[in-house]
Amino acid sequence: MKKRQLLCFAFILLKATLLPAQSQNLKLNQPISAQLETSEDSKYFTIALDSAYFVYGKIDQNSVDGIIKLYSEENKLLEEFDETGKGPDFFSFTTNKKGDYRLEVAPFKKDSGAFSIEILTAEPLAKTPEGKVDQLLIGYSGDIPGAEVLVLKDGKTLLEKAYGMSNLSYEIPFKTSTPTNIGSTSKQFTAMAIMLLQQQGKLNIDDDIRKYIPELPEFEQKVTLRNFLTHTNGYREFLNLFSLTGSDLTLPISEEQIIRSIQNQPKLQNEPGTKFNYNNTGFILLSLVVERVTDTPFPQWMKENIFEPLNMKDTRVRASNDEIIPNRAAGYKIGDSGKYVEVEDLQYSRGAGGIYTTLPDLKNWIQNFKSHQLGGEEIYKTMTTAFVLKDGDTLDYGFGLSIDKYHNKTRIHHGGADAAHRSMLMYFPEFDAAVITESNNASFNSAGIANKIADIYFENEFNDAKTLKEGEYNIAKFEKLLGEYALDESPDFILSFMKEGDRIYTQATGQPEIDLIAESDSVFKIKGIEARVKFNLNEDGTANSLTLMQNGIHTATKISSDKNSEDFVYETSKFDKLLGKYALEEMKTFVMTFMKDEDRIYTQATGQPELDLIAESDSLFKIKGVNARVKFHLNDNGTADSLTLIQNGLHKAKKIKTSENVDLKNFAGSFYSSEIETIYHINLKNDQLEISSFLFPENLKLQYTTEDSFATGFPVQAIKFIRNSKDKIIGFEVDNGRTSGVRFDKMNEEFLMQKQEY
Repeated sequence: MKKRQLLCFAFILLKATLLPAQSQNLKLNQPISAQLETSEDSKYFTIALDSAYFVYGKIDQNSVDGIIKLYSEENKLLEEFDETGKGPDFFSFTTNKKGDYRLEVAPFKKDSGAFSIEILTAEPLAKTPEGKVDQLLIGYSGDIPGAEVLVLKDGKTLLEKAYGMSNLSYEIPFKTSTPTNIGSTSKQFTAMAIMLLQQQGKLNIDDDIRKYIPELPEFEQKVTLRNFLTHTNGYREFLNLFSLTGSDLTLPISEEQIIRSIQNQPKLQNEPGTKFNYNNTGFILLSLVVERVTDTPFPQWMKENIFEPLNMKDTRVRASNDEIIPNRAAGYKIGDSGKYVEVEDLQYSRGAGGIYTTLPDLKNWIQNFKSHQLGGEEIYKTMTTAFVLKDGDTLDYGFGLSIDKYHNKTRIHHGGADAAHRSMLMYFPEFDAAVITESNNASFNSAGIANKIADIYFENEFNDAKTLKEGEYNIAKFEKLLGEYALDESPDFILSFMKEGDRIYTQATGQPEIDLIAESDSVFKIKGIEARVKFNLNEDGTANSLTLMQNGIHTATKISSDKNSEDFVYETSKFDKLLGKYALEEMKTFVMTFMKDEDRIYTQATGQPELDLIAESDSLFKIKGVNARVKFHLNDNGTADSLTLIQNGLHKAKKIKTSENVDLKNFAGSFYSSEIETIYHINLKNDQLEISSFLFPENLKLQYTTEDSFATGFPVQAIKFIRNSKDKIIGFEVDNGRTSGVRFDKMNEEFLMQKQEY
């Protein structure tokens, strides 16, 4: 389960309630060992803290996967932490009132076993921007795989700093001059290469890819270089495709294998230019285009035509894992033993990834966004213009770069994730500022941390609205902002905005009402405390999200237009109309099943345990023990065809029809894919279907979702069985996200019998 390190939010704290019994006192650097005896067991720990304190700690999960829950002195759940299932799991939080804070350790799923918990740091909150970043990155400091940060404003360096280790074997500290794999952040450099060659008249981005790589198959529709630059090409994503065979993606992969995989593809996954599907295959092919047009190896051409002109002297494309990169940062992840293990880079990622670079070199690249020294302004504008699909929808992607809004400011960015390395490069053109993060630690959340660093350094730039004088605000405008907004990083924390006459006010979860003072049409001061909210206004004056500015900048998403009554009592009989399965639109293999047992209402997501629901209205339900809610979109008759999962943002899900009488043995058999030359065996064991394949490390369990469809774990994720005219199963298609429609045909029983006899 993925951990989220969240901040602690509370405007004002209410009177204390009794804490659970047998709570042990935590002290700095004094670990406590404990045992979760049963899957329902929990252990409690208390620590006394001053106001405005930063706390950092860990649990060692010796033989149990534990979830950490933080409670205030008033016994209110503030945060949850759960990143890894084994080894060390870290947590951090801040306080805004002196008192006793409680940490609960509970098992994830049905688990029991031993763990230890320790507070590693407890210190006053930093007051300087650099100090705040130091606290933010404390989990990547010391003798563990580290990270580095660069912050720029108006061409000047505000922060350039490295943390932790670049190599554990030789105990080499991370430096800002350490070459680091930036993964998919490399794509913008490949896009620049293609645009430079077009500028030189050596290619046209609207040319058919087969003009440059004629051995690629001719599909029904033409696929252009522009389609590859924008991830709208319809080709399979090779990493997702190769993973279906069970292959180790850090083993050598050749150009010929990638070409052959495309030749084996029977048809495009979608018409080019009609759908965005993030695709590494396309950028690898673009690197081949560079080679064939220039008759120069891609790494050499990039060095001579991009890196050297921008004085990026320590930047190179790693052609293969055999190539030695002097002083490079090795990549690490937590292994099966719960300790760090070194991880090889993904093979043959050039064009899509594979660039090793340093912070000083990336500073030169960022400065080119404004100076246009290389390529000129026209190329920059083209790369940073959002692509428009054939149906008129606009993507948030240009050529190798994402373009969106952050706190209502334009943000140009791209992240990267190789096998273990992580990176994020983001640029704010409206005030010429940038944040870059790099790490060799697989647990590093490069985008999330970069956003928080931007919040620390550019709070004033994000909050530059014109201030109104007292009485200037048109109170009627507030009608369009009324409702509830859930904090993206902690959906349990909900801000309700209300209006009575000329009074406008807010109320946070479990806390009193507080008046608001309008400073502009979008910014409101929360009276009596050091906090503001900024609504991200649409053209019609409504808002789908806001920013809370209190001890940093925190985004929240609107979840309803009405405040729920604190005295609300739910009639569980109404839940009968909501029962069933709902599949996430962005990941149809993630299915939430909603069930009822007498007065108990609960849900279960794919591959996860049952979790009880707490009704907050007829349509809004809190998922107990998790920082998440679901909001059903009710029809007039009380049924729902869809819902929204509120957890780290909003995620729409649609109700799917299912059959209650499914004979699982009909789906068993052996199936062969000629496209990837792989056999899957589906067997029924103890009323459970499982997939096995020669290179799979373990069998995958299939969970029935809807008619002839099943969900399972990566790399397969989703299977849709195919029947003939006689209703007999003859095969299935696999969809694992970026690769879909890979067909497996049921193998002839006579052939299987002959194989057994042999």
